[in-house]
Amino acid sequence: MRAKPAPANALVRWLSLLLLGAWGCAHETPPPAEHASTQEAPPPEPQEVSVTSPTEPEVATVARPPALIEVRVLLVAYRGATGASAEQTRTQAQALERARMISALARGGEHLNDLIPTYSDRPIAADYHGVARIKTAAPDAFTVGFVKAAVALPVGSVSDPMSEPEGYMVMERLPDPATGPTRIGAKHILISYAGASHALPGATRTEAEALKLAQQIVAKAKAPDADWNALAAQYTEEPGGKERSGDLGTFGHGQMVPAFDHAAFALKVGEVSGAVQSPFGFHVIKRYE
Repeated sequence: MRAKPAPANALVRWLSLLLLGAWGCAHETPPPAEHASTQEAPPPEPQEVSVTSPTEPEVATVARPPALIEVRVLLVAYRGATGASAEQTRTQAQALERARMISALARGGEHLNDLIPTYSDRPIAADYHGVARIKTAAPDAFTVGFVKAAVALPVGSVSDPMSEPEGYMVMERLPDPATGPTRIGAKHILISYAGASHALPGATRTEAEALKLAQQIVAKAKAPDADWNALAAQYTEEPGGKERSGDLGTFGHGQMVPAFDHAAFALKVGEVSGAVQSPFGFHVIKRYE
């Protein structure tokens, strides 16, 4: 079930200093005109000189990428690519042509989600719709170049094919997941059914029967006097789950399949989920940390 500056522009300050000095010139005094007053004229009023402070340059700001982003990825592998199956015969040139065709389809109105079951070469990608969550500071399984391209891609847009070690990837940027805790602790009760892509061996109940049972367990688990350990011991079908009351320990974003991950991280501590469907069946989840 576990899936996987602002350049500190130097602030230039300067001070304009206007040095005002007195100066004078010698002039001959003309003879006084008739009827002229002998009173000396008052000295001129000193003029005010304004000094304008320079405007400080604006400091550029660089937006930080979100801590967590979500993308949908379709992989087109080729012979010799990292992780390619021994049966893969497609050449790199053929893979690039195929990836370009897929990108054009997705940009032309097709949903990448609908193209994944037919075209993706990543095992079980259809089970989780090719969705991956990426921590931008620590991308784990993704290359730095891939993460930079994902951050730069507008939400809802589809990329050109990107060359990665595993092959060519066509990516769709999904809305950023809600922020919250990066790790939680949770328990679950698993109800499997025949036909689930990761059904437990020997599962015989139908999907409808599994959903009905999971909903009944939800009601019991949310009751004021609920005994989670007893419910897990009675109902869970996860191998080894009865002995540990379905305890999964603590885990981070992206370690569980997307449906389980989204539901578990949306819970408050002590809260019980509804019936959550995944490739394994239906889960009832209780967050405890």
